[in-house]
Amino acid sequence: MRIALVSQIAPPQPAIAAHRVLRMTRALLLANHEVHWVTLDAARLTSSDDTLAAWIPAEVRVHGLGGPTLYSLPAAPNFFAKILRSLAFELPKRFATLDGHFEWTARLERKLVPIVRDHEIDAVLVCCGPHGQILPLRRLRKALPRVRVFVDYRDLLSGNPWNERANPRLNERVRERERRALGYADVLFLNTQVARERFETVMGNIDGLELDVMRNAADYELADSILAAESPLDFGPGFHLGFFGTLFPQRRLLEVLLAMRELDDARLRQTTLHCFIDRRQSPEILAADLAQVGSRVADRVVHREFVPYADALRSMRAMHGLVLVNSPDSRDSVFVPGKLYDYLMARRPVLFVGSPGDASHIVERCGGCAFEYGSARQIAATLTEWIDAPAPRLVDPVEEFDPQHTFAPLLDRLA
Repeated sequence: MRIALVSQIAPPQPAIAAHRVLRMTRALLLANHEVHWVTLDAARLTSSDDTLAAWIPAEVRVHGLGGPTLYSLPAAPNFFAKILRSLAFELPKRFATLDGHFEWTARLERKLVPIVRDHEIDAVLVCCGPHGQILPLRRLRKALPRVRVFVDYRDLLSGNPWNERANPRLNERVRERERRALGYADVLFLNTQVARERFETVMGNIDGLELDVMRNAADYELADSILAAESPLDFGPGFHLGFFGTLFPQRRLLEVLLAMRELDDARLRQTTLHCFIDRRQSPEILAADLAQVGSRVADRVVHREFVPYADALRSMRAMHGLVLVNSPDSRDSVFVPGKLYDYLMARRPVLFVGSPGDASHIVERCGGCAFEYGSARQIAATLTEWIDAPAPRLVDPVEEFDPQHTFAPLLDRLA
């Protein structure tokens, strides 16, 4: 079967969502499907990860639709673009737009139907991009009613605590527009059971739309191939913890730092927390948290820049444990950070801090430890056990989270 993955984000873009596209693609190819990507033009990207590009399967047929949107750029290239970029940020605050990536939605409105028709695509999966990607489904459904349409929500739009707007009437108008667009799809995949329950509560029933849960996947075979291609990294003697990702005001490392403060001097001297974080807001958030725990802990924290995908995976494998955080807000349990699945592929135990939910279940199911906020002493006790262990622990792969099992809701419907 020919399937088109419509995703603004895809390899070689250095984004966690691109990893899901790659894992899903590999699973589809293994099931003997022909895979097309409808995504941004790689030649026009402002940033690219060559170590991720190296693992794009040769069989994938890529349809590039222009460069990054103004909303996604760190700055506007000229005065006219600055005005348009300001509109992209301001319009969603005042109108029922699904996001600010207006150019991407417009390109899909123009190009998706011709691509699907000309390449005789059997199924379309809209995934891993801004929610405005669902708006062109109306035109697709009317022009090519035979094509099966799937939508894969990595994150919710309505019902997402991070997306709520200040005006309740505006939120309602967004929900109605979202409902109409999803009405042209056959199946909506949600990333977690909590997300599915939230969607059903907020959106209600949509005629003709089937709901199912399809989590992310840990592609252990891909990890083995990447790690075998390069020599292992060594961060030296001692106990090494790694955090890889972006810090937010709602998601920060303070609880882990407080746990490190509970360690005795000898164990703390052995411990290093490596923070591979972005250059934007994360350093400021980390500095504010370090100021709360004092130099005794701050001296054991190393700020590192983001590294390419393959190097990040090698760095994860070189750690004794990996740190993952959600916010203390129980509504945040709707999220399972995509980074968790990279951690599972690295096969080091994960220390998770956040509200109980799918993320905590997956961590515990895969040999890690999950804690709620206010558990600094319990976290310190776990760290003590890990520090005192004679060698780093290599976690066994869990079949439940490999691509063939995780993506079964899609694969079974295409069989």
